[in-house]
Amino acid sequence: MTRFPGPRRAAAPAAGAAALLLLTACTGPEPREAADAVVRDDPPSPAPAVPAADIPPTLAPEAVWAAPFSAPPKAAGDGFVGPVMPEENGGDLVFLGVGPDGGTRWSLSRNPSCTAFAATRDADGRDLVVVLDSDADPDGGGLATRTTAAAYLPDEGTLVWGPVEVPGTLVGPGLVFGASAGSVMGGASGPKAALDPSTGAVAAHESEDGAGTILHEHQGALLTERNGRLRALDTTTGRELWNGTDLDPPDEAPGAAPAPGPRPETDAGAAAAVAWTEEGGGVVAYTVHDLRTGRRLAAFGSEEEPRLIGTPDGEVVVSGVSPDGRAAVAGIEAGTGDPKRLWRREAAPGDRTEAIVGGVLYLSTGNPGAEGTRAVDMRDGDTLGAGEWPAPVAAAPKGPVLLPVAPDGRGDAFAALPAAPQGDR
Repeated sequence: MTRFPGPRRAAAPAAGAAALLLLTACTGPEPREAADAVVRDDPPSPAPAVPAADIPPTLAPEAVWAAPFSAPPKAAGDGFVGPVMPEENGGDLVFLGVGPDGGTRWSLSRNPSCTAFAATRDADGRDLVVVLDSDADPDGGGLATRTTAAAYLPDEGTLVWGPVEVPGTLVGPGLVFGASAGSVMGGASGPKAALDPSTGAVAAHESEDGAGTILHEHQGALLTERNGRLRALDTTTGRELWNGTDLDPPDEAPGAAPAPGPRPETDAGAAAAVAWTEEGGGVVAYTVHDLRTGRRLAAFGSEEEPRLIGTPDGEVVVSGVSPDGRAAVAGIEAGTGDPKRLWRREAAPGDRTEAIVGGVLYLSTGNPGAEGTRAVDMRDGDTLGAGEWPAPVAAAPKGPVLLPVAPDGRGDAFAALPAAPQGDR
């Protein structure tokens, strides 16, 4: 049976580096030929009543419509894209494009047993949503033998490129694909490939000589490692953006060498962590860099791996231990022409960064007897409020924010609420 995330009451967990995976032990029919999505004009569903205690202070107090998705969607274009699970066994999984007014614009059917989707942008800054299909057999339970990816304009559902054959499901971060061991959120078990978001062309494949290990892709910037050397490339041109020899080691580790650091916990990440190792392989420090330029944006000590979460817009939050030994969290703007650190704060005990939605960082608070969610303004790091409400999952650029609510059927449910005016923050 296809597995979907269950209802969420606490902070929404990070999506992992693999975007949203809707995956079982995924031979059956061939993947369908990609075409434009089916145009629809469905009106928005009536707004549900949401208890005041379940609404973060970052949102208006009343919902405006109910989202049709049954698993967490993504913001894409000016609205949202997300899945609806089959109503009965053997049916297709359907992806819907929904506008900021709640109306459904298009639908796209896919094999329900083994699929995933990701939001990205091409070299011109155009929003795309990339959706997988496969020949997995929903009833027989056989592994997929062929998986394809295709990209669509999220507002119109128009096919931009694809289908392109990929070696397996979406493992991320970004458009990185690999064979899976067959478990939900399982790591890649075979050679990975990375696609260029602008064209769908294979930008790198680990089975090719000289490709090395594919680490991380974000909107056309690809990080690889070969023979201990980090290298960032432009996926469209193949031009080298920077390499590990361009990076200066931290002051406390002048003789250390750069190595891959921890992956972003989300499927979008405009920054990359670098681990600085001394002879023998021990990590002595971590630094965080803009993925496209290599510019250093933050530094952390070696006591624990820093945790990175990000958005397609380039917002990044990194939490870890400062070189002076204190827990810290930093807000970063990356992937732009002028990457910079926005703020840095001492971390509260028990806080865990989870998601950035609508310009707000949401953290789960894990202190015994005080579990809940804390909201932090991404502009300056100031706390906006704390409570036992769930964290939102997606926000349209100029539209509402989707908040998990109690479902009345299978899967998850989400209500659309406007963001609170910035003056109320």
